[in-house]
Amino acid sequence: MPPSETRIRITRRGRALIYAIYLSVLVLLFVAAAEAIVRSKGYGPWQRVDISIQVDPGGKFFRPHPTLGYSHIPGRFRVTLGSGYAFDVTHGPDTLRITHPLDGIDGPKQQREVWIFGCSFTHGWSLNDQETYPWLLQERFPEYEVVNFGVSGYGTIHSLLQFRSALEGKAPAIAVLAYAGLHDERNTFLRTRRKDIAPWNKLGPLVQPYARLNEEGGLQYSFASPEYSEFPFMRYSALAHFLEISYNQLEARWYRSHAVSEALIKEMAELAKKHGVTFVVANIYASREDLYYTWLGRDMLEFAEENGIPNVDMSVDLSLPQNRNLPHDMHPSANANQQYADKLEAFLRPALPK
Repeated sequence: MPPSETRIRITRRGRALIYAIYLSVLVLLFVAAAEAIVRSKGYGPWQRVDISIQVDPGGKFFRPHPTLGYSHIPGRFRVTLGSGYAFDVTHGPDTLRITHPLDGIDGPKQQREVWIFGCSFTHGWSLNDQETYPWLLQERFPEYEVVNFGVSGYGTIHSLLQFRSALEGKAPAIAVLAYAGLHDERNTFLRTRRKDIAPWNKLGPLVQPYARLNEEGGLQYSFASPEYSEFPFMRYSALAHFLEISYNQLEARWYRSHAVSEALIKEMAELAKKHGVTFVVANIYASREDLYYTWLGRDMLEFAEENGIPNVDMSVDLSLPQNRNLPHDMHPSANANQQYADKLEAFLRPALPK
């Protein structure tokens, strides 16, 4: 091979190597700059949360359920949070949290009932039994049996499934859905929700039902385990974690989680109408520090109004420290539950049959 040809080939290989090194350096500089910018905006690498909660007796709070995925374990429990703060929870034989002492009503159960569906806000996580707003409403409406269907982690899809099953027995005088904007991601069980719920599996298996809209706009139901797949390097890189968060937000738009919640509420309203039950949508979430979820709650009230569904805003401003159970927990405080009860009582009193 002539020397000139050899030199040409070496030169071409050398140039390709130089270009590769040059491009690699540019990519590394870009990634480093992006990492610095993302960190300056307050983002950091993902840290897996370890839930520090002790439940006595037994160590578990939830058990599997064939249609809801999971439900409460019946019994009396003492729950102690990582801060040392403790509260007492009592679930009846039906797995639902009690709204009066188990031996507090003599004779048969009240014939007329008020059903309240919701999540941990309605269940009353971090509060004692008598501090929850369903308990307070029971005290104010002794002529009715107030049933607290709230369960930590539940979304609107769980409420619909509970409502459908409970109606196989008897119909209430009124059914209230305590809706929060954060239920949207629970109803479609996307990555954001899987990320949040995975650490809570230590309290019991949290298999989840979820819904999606089909091409015709109808609801399709499925089940999934609460497994969460991380993006590569997100435990070490703020940029990787930021990209994961951004993808999760796009996923919520693709699957139209809020529209799924609207469809679920319409189905609850139709089911109530079929059984002669007054159905009410109540917005329970508002915070000046979380305008997105606050907007979703107000938007759902407008949706209910447009569709002829009775509705009420029972929310309180959770950006105020006295409305959270701080510093132990971010859930609504006993003070907030007093306000929930006041607002819901004012709405229900003229609506309930005398």
